[in-house]
Amino acid sequence: MKILVVCQYYYPENFQITPVCEQLVKDGYDVTVLTGLPNYPLGVVPEEYKKGHRDEWINGVHVVRVHEIGRKKGAFHLALNYISFWLSASRKINELPGDCNLVFVYQLSPVMMGLPAIKYAKKHNVPMLLYCCDLWPESMKIYLKSEKNPVFRYFKRLSRRVYHSSDYLFAQSTSFVDYLSQIHGLPLEKIAYLPAFADEQYLLEDFTPQDDTIDFVFLGNLGIAQDLIKVLSAVEKIKDIPNFKVHFVGDGSMFEAAKAFVDEKGLTHIVQFYGRRPVEEMPEFYRLADACLVSLNMENQIGLTLPSKVQGYMAAGKPIIGMINGSARDVIVESKCGVCVDSGDVDGLANAMRDFILNNDNYKDCGENARQYFVDNFRKHIFMSVLEDKINEMEKV
Repeated sequence: MKILVVCQYYYPENFQITPVCEQLVKDGYDVTVLTGLPNYPLGVVPEEYKKGHRDEWINGVHVVRVHEIGRKKGAFHLALNYISFWLSASRKINELPGDCNLVFVYQLSPVMMGLPAIKYAKKHNVPMLLYCCDLWPESMKIYLKSEKNPVFRYFKRLSRRVYHSSDYLFAQSTSFVDYLSQIHGLPLEKIAYLPAFADEQYLLEDFTPQDDTIDFVFLGNLGIAQDLIKVLSAVEKIKDIPNFKVHFVGDGSMFEAAKAFVDEKGLTHIVQFYGRRPVEEMPEFYRLADACLVSLNMENQIGLTLPSKVQGYMAAGKPIIGMINGSARDVIVESKCGVCVDSGDVDGLANAMRDFILNNDNYKDCGENARQYFVDNFRKHIFMSVLEDKINEMEKV
């Protein structure tokens, strides 16, 4: 069975679409990926990809790359990045052989990456399966606050077209199912929840902290959606409690603002920033952590998602303290792996962190609870089994 996968991102960019495609090949599928030039997250295309590597084989996957403008910083450059892939991939569709049995869209941002897939599916009369990892046009609300904005309304129509053109959709979070049904009018029988998986190597490692300090670690993007100033405001409220530190590992649009807040409030003795670190160093930070932090604001429904960092935290066997609603809160509560307060609840987060510092023994089972929930729900073979069953079912139709 031949599958055409359409996704703007692929190796050497660090997204799950790469291990998904490589596993499909191992399981006997013939996979071609239509993707762009690697430039995430810095927006710089490596020299070797500027003029070469347009057609290559990587671990059994046929990778076809099209021109793409690097994303860089700011809404304007991001728009150029999104549009350049959309147009280049749509043109490339005309050159691809028509022998694929199914089109699979791994839909991150932007939703426009689904348009070339629609073109192929219609041209060759094959089914289209979409995995929704990012809600559109909801994601645009970071830049466009009003739903009455003409640009927002245009992309809402375009998003609806992509989702309705799919024969079946998987949603990364349970909240996505509600959004796709209520906002885009998709029938519930056409959508299913399929959580992302995470690296299982952490299940086998011992990440027991090596010191007596209570260390909170926040890993990942430090952007607007993560509500960092409110997280730091909670830290400020408990700054007089001895023997704790907070560590931020990652980069993003709020990195400098967060550092400035720490300097202004006199928190430099308890808050440390490391910037973006290679994946090889992550075990070092998990070993440091007594608990991990997760937060999302509720300015839009993206705040209801399940950030992939939650699965990583759980695999590492770490208690989780969240200031978040939606699917992430459901997982934390259901797994009994930590404590969660409402998004934006600064006092609640401060109280949760204070309790963890002062009554640490009360959380001794959270790490094992997290790992058990991961094993039951977030392992790769569970994801691939559900995905391949649906692929086989759709191909037969």
